[in-house]
Amino acid sequence: MASIRNVAAPYWAEFIGTLVLTVVGLGVTAQNLTNATTSKTEALNSSLGWGLAVTLGIWTSEHVSGGHINPAVTIARALFSGFPATRVAGYVASQTLGAFAGALLVWANFGAALGDLPSGQGVHPAAHAFITSGSTCAGFVGEATAAFVFVLAVFAITDNASTAKNIAPLAVGLAFTAASLAVSSPLGLAVNPARDLGPRVFAALAYGFDVFAEGSFYFWVPLVAPVVGGAAGAFVYEWLVRRDAEYHALEEGAA
Repeated sequence: MASIRNVAAPYWAEFIGTLVLTVVGLGVTAQNLTNATTSKTEALNSSLGWGLAVTLGIWTSEHVSGGHINPAVTIARALFSGFPATRVAGYVASQTLGAFAGALLVWANFGAALGDLPSGQGVHPAAHAFITSGSTCAGFVGEATAAFVFVLAVFAITDNASTAKNIAPLAVGLAFTAASLAVSSPLGLAVNPARDLGPRVFAALAYGFDVFAEGSFYFWVPLVAPVVGGAAGAFVYEWLVRRDAEYHALEEGAA
């Protein structure tokens, strides 16, 4: 039994860490949708809220699983920093299920208020508390750019030589806030395939499967673009920044 718990622990940690991330982040989004007084500060509220959500999610899981809580980070780690490929599918599944469970908890808290939002044709407005949407082309560029910056920062912050390593969860959360403020609209950024897919599946069950057709089938953008941008960011750090720094350190040592 103990060995089973040890094997399962990282996956549970990713599940719970992503659940914490999603409860806090989607909770902020739901409050923005249901509280008319936040309209002028919505972008700032959303970016800060999701940044804190990332920090709390990593703090919850970092010591057990590494605190990926994001398939884009997991895949980048597998490609460029030696994370076992055999664990990728389990991590991604755990993250997506955690995000689904987080969406359920947010709905339990805000479901009544979200249900009161005026609805018309198309997807129910309450679904936007759970999904991202926008122009497919612009959304892909935005997601990939934000993920590039975010994952590059994650690799830099968690590098053993980094002075930020001791405060990594907070620093990574601030990196997400910075990327969000710079790139996204308040409801249009995921940078995390699990953050969109898990809640989107929940929204489909709660409000209708047209959430997958929203925005000309926008759903694939937050699944693919963060992985592409994140891999590029990891490549730039591992093969350009870190190796260049190691080369200069060796040169200085030889001198």
